[in-house]
Amino acid sequence: MKKNNYLIFAHYHSNGLIRDDILKFLRKSNSFFKKIIFISTNLKINQIKKFPKSVKIIRRKNVGYDFYSYKCGLEYYLKKLKKNYSNENLFFLNSSVLFVKKDRLINKLKKIKISESKFWGLTKSYELTEHIQSYFFCFSSKILSNKSIFKWWKKIRPFKKRQTIVDKYELGLSKIMIENNIKLCSIFRKNIDIYPKNIVQKISLRYKEIIHKQKKIYKKNPTNYFWKDFYNQFGLVKIELIKYNPKNIDLKDLIKIIKKKKNLINDVINN
Repeated sequence: MKKNNYLIFAHYHSNGLIRDDILKFLRKSNSFFKKIIFISTNLKINQIKKFPKSVKIIRRKNVGYDFYSYKCGLEYYLKKLKKNYSNENLFFLNSSVLFVKKDRLINKLKKIKISESKFWGLTKSYELTEHIQSYFFCFSSKILSNKSIFKWWKKIRPFKKRQTIVDKYELGLSKIMIENNIKLCSIFRKNIDIYPKNIVQKISLRYKEIIHKQKKIYKKNPTNYFWKDFYNQFGLVKIELIKYNPKNIDLKDLIKIIKKKKNLINDVINN
């Protein structure tokens, strides 16, 4: 299994540090990935000694957000490792998640059935438009033999505005996949299962929205609105939810979980 899997990890920390939960995840997942390519925009030199020796570390300027790091990692995979479009699995992950229970995620990764006709993510969102969320996604390297998809990756630029990155790259990646008849697949199903699939379901949900003021949570960010299910399934929590809770979601149970992990809380606060 290990021989086919490559991880491209996009990292940022405001103080140039490597969080302990990330290091533990890298060590745990080292047996699953043949190579881990770690791209950081702000990593201090004295942090490098903490990493497993098998991890390739690339430091770059802090421009372009995670997608530019993903591109740098992909270029290393293609050029330095001299890989062609063989039957290998490319995983992309960034540091916007807190790895609370590392084994849960690794066990889920082992079960993904990757093929050149599928584009996988942990979660799919219907916010703005249907798309795989970019904190984690994976696909077969064979997909890069598609000229339009390969060209899309080559054209990634380091834009300054975050919303531009979201529109062009997070949403754009799913769009280019759909245009090339590649199916968007998500391991997490909670929001997908309640999404209205026919006219009867749409009318029923519309009634609840108007009469009972029920929110369209199936269209919201699943890592926030279904954080407990997300955590139970993958052992992850989005850092944005802990630090800012932008939608004022009830986080009493989450606070109980992370209170037991004092080092994790400190890392998140200083991230």
